[in-house]
Amino acid sequence: SLWIERTTLTLTHSLPGISRWFEVERRELVEVSPLENAIQVVENKNQELRTLISQYQHKQMHGNINLLSMCLNGVIDAAVNGGIARYQEAFFDKDYITKHPGDAEKITQLKELMQEQVHVLGVGLAVHEKFVHPEMRPLHKKLIDQFQMMRSSLYHNSRNGGWEALLEVENEILKLFLLW
Repeated sequence: SLWIERTTLTLTHSLPGISRWFEVERRELVEVSPLENAIQVVENKNQELRTLISQYQHKQMHGNINLLSMCLNGVIDAAVNGGIARYQEAFFDKDYITKHPGDAEKITQLKELMQEQVHVLGVGLAVHEKFVHPEMRPLHKKLIDQFQMMRSSLYHNSRNGGWEALLEVENEILKLFLLW
């Protein structure tokens, strides 16, 4: 039930400028529902992960894998807000779906984004496996174990058959890179 207010200010002049301040020409306030916020958060995190993974795959990030490790760990072991498991509890609950029939399309969009995130995390872990320093292997093992628990939890708590096919694909990806 946490709604977010986003305020956009339009100024009389563009920033940066010669003055320390400019007059506000227009102010626009938009309220974002918790479900819409969840969609935006998962979508943004997926994009961040894809960008980071791509940089490591194309050797744009050299040597230091810490940024990828922290990003993967933050999503897989989401200690701060509980991650996508909390979204699942909040928005995939039968009571919520019954009380908010108008949100069906957004709920489907969130499910698809969560499925995408599981796939992106699988690819990210595969890339992490290739570049992780031997001293960081225990962290990688922890990430793999937690990722498998996260996927299983999502699969078992979802009534959507799409998760089963996704789970099989992710298992194959992990097997290939763990054997590599």
